[in-house]
Amino acid sequence: MANNPAITADLQARSFRTLTSEELTVGGTLLGDAWSIILTAKPNVADRLDATPADQVFVSLVKQTLCAMVLRVLNNPEGKLEERQDDYQYRLDSAVSTGALYLSDAELARLSDGDDESDGAWTIGPTIRPFGRNWVSTTEWEPL
Repeated sequence: MANNPAITADLQARSFRTLTSEELTVGGTLLGDAWSIILTAKPNVADRLDATPADQVFVSLVKQTLCAMVLRVLNNPEGKLEERQDDYQYRLDSAVSTGALYLSDAELARLSDGDDESDGAWTIGPTIRPFGRNWVSTTEWEPL
């Protein structure tokens, strides 16, 4: 089973500011938590990472997703949505304002792209047992 491909250096590389040592420490722990969330939601991600030859595009996508999940928390740990004082007002996008570690629907969809497995929705599968009647001979039907 594949290990978490993202490290704290990936967090720093994807952040718009220099992360403190405390943020990098917490970020390392949150990367592990984010990896668990991804494996719970999409277990075959580990299999796709273990594939030979390695799909570098998919590895980069997984790293980017893990870092995006963690940076949402590090950029707004208190989960503030808005701040106001006199004439000053600042409002965050609700997608980043929760301060929670989560895998968004869009991220899950990106990780699912290229999967060969289907969840079966909108799929008409073959049946083993015939419905209705069986042919007994070339001219006769027999009820089931």
